[in-house]
Amino acid sequence: MDIQKLKYFIVIVEHGTISKAALALNMTQPPLSMAIKSFEEELGLRLFNRVGKRLHLTDTGKLMYERGKELLTSMEVVVQEVHEHQSGKRGRVTIGCSTVANLTIIPEVVRRLTERSIQITIHVKEGNAAYILDQLRHHKMDIGIVRNTFNKDDLHTTALLTERLLVALPPAHPLAKEKSIKLEDLKDESFFMQHTTFGHGISDDIIEACEIRGFTPNVIYWGTETLPMLSMVKKGLGVAFCPVAFANLADFNLPPLLELSEPHLHAKLNLVTSKNSVKKAATEQFLEITKEVIEEMRSSVAKNW
Repeated sequence: MDIQKLKYFIVIVEHGTISKAALALNMTQPPLSMAIKSFEEELGLRLFNRVGKRLHLTDTGKLMYERGKELLTSMEVVVQEVHEHQSGKRGRVTIGCSTVANLTIIPEVVRRLTERSIQITIHVKEGNAAYILDQLRHHKMDIGIVRNTFNKDDLHTTALLTERLLVALPPAHPLAKEKSIKLEDLKDESFFMQHTTFGHGISDDIIEACEIRGFTPNVIYWGTETLPMLSMVKKGLGVAFCPVAFANLADFNLPPLLELSEPHLHAKLNLVTSKNSVKKAATEQFLEITKEVIEEMRSSVAKNW
């Protein structure tokens, strides 16, 4: 079906005569009459009953008018959606991250997307670094947010944030009321540590720092997520470490979090994308807003810690 002829047909219906429709379309009557005759022949349908200069819609013509207007409206919506998709105002982004990133960074990004009327649907997959990087390589994710550091030729890494590492102590621990402690104060404690599944992670730095100070930590638990470890710390089962971001999770009733006065250990947050995939406009839009959020987090970390 010729869309231009459909548009002519709708204008004729709405103006009642060929002459009035021709004026509205800024064209002469003969080519408009020929276009409508051709449209009827193309469809094999009689759309008008002609009485003098007046045109009266047949029942078939009435149905064509109703459905034709719906079709043109749908086409306009499609064109608008495609333009919005190209501009990053609409689309889908799949992100891989840890639970804490999903609790701190992602909600703020979603809020800003909503405020700016950007209709991006976010699909979040929580997991460790090895899982996220594998998903990126197989183009099943657009963006990864991880704490590990590594060098891989097929992945592009952007450093987002460096946070102080805090120590979580049981509420009844003798040092729990202190503002800060030294790492060697923990030499007789049981440690909860996070697996390093890929590259260099927080646990590697902690173990190295302990050994420099003359002791090997007694690690009784290796896990992939920090929140379960903090829950066990609160029950008095040992000590754990977490980035400053956890201090903002007031709703989780966490155990006391103390600064490490010596050494100053840090957790790095990195944004990872695949070098072998073309970034969608929606992904670029998401990245831009994520960097805004991280910049504000960086300012907050510098101010409060």
